Amino acid sequence: MTGTLGLFSLADLFQLLSGAGRSGRLSVDHPLGHARVYFERGEVRHAEFGQLEGDEAVYALFQDERGAFEFRSGLPAPRVSVRKGTQNLVLEAVRRLDEARRDTGEEATEIETDLVPEHADRGEAPHALTLGAPEQAVMEAVDGRRSLARIADRAGQTQDETARIVARLVAAGVLLARKRRPRTARLVVRPTPEALLHDTAVADVGIVEAWRRAMGRMPQHLLAKRESGVVDRFRLQAREDVGPYLLLAHAVLLRTGLKVDQPLLVRPLEEEA
Repeated sequence: MTGTLGLFSLADLFQLLSGAGRSGRLSVDHPLGHARVYFERGEVRHAEFGQLEGDEAVYALFQDERGAFEFRSGLPAPRVSVRKGTQNLVLEAVRRLDEARRDTGEEATEIETDLVPEHADRGEAPHALTLGAPEQAVMEAVDGRRSLARIADRAGQTQDETARIVARLVAAGVLLARKRRPRTARLVVRPTPEALLHDTAVADVGIVEAWRRAMGRMPQHLLAKRESGVVDRFRLQAREDVGPYLLLAHAVLLRTGLKVDQPLLVRPLEEEA
């Protein structure tokens, strides 16, 4: 596995190797010197970067993500210089990077405000993580349903600080952040001559896939709101190359009174099990 840092972040790379339980050597051809990080079944066992070794070598590499990298499987660590779990190691590296950026006035890694954090089902057990009091408060407030604003309120912190903490925990793989608020699409009614069920509407597969990613499951029904405020519910069917249209059978148009070329605000029904 090869690539270039900057296009691929170290946090993502460490998460990938750790989650897959890989063993081998990650080499980085950095402008300031060659770096090597050895993994054993997903855990970092040894790291060296210039004159630095162990945890500090990893932290320095995170502070300046540059250079081409290569991972070679099966190469054992020459010695053990890292004893933190990989998640704790990455979390501390990201924490230090965040604090350094704050000291210099640089913006922290942004996280979208409509993302809803949830606990990851992998990595270190919660009791094994080294968390500060603000991070622990955020972890306790995360339930997979609360927004950043609600988490900040429960944790007694500002939304900006909560967003920083969530971004660090996501980078370390401690939390996941999925967009649980599928966006509303503005679609135009178009007729289709094919025989559809009387309560079925066809939307573009790209739109439906975006809804699936946002919801974490495939939507089965959608709601279509007219300019008058009337809302119709349809069984959802996805198809390629439909574009910005909502396809309805002629019988559906007659039943609902919807017109060809009528614009609708369409979103998936989120309350389904």
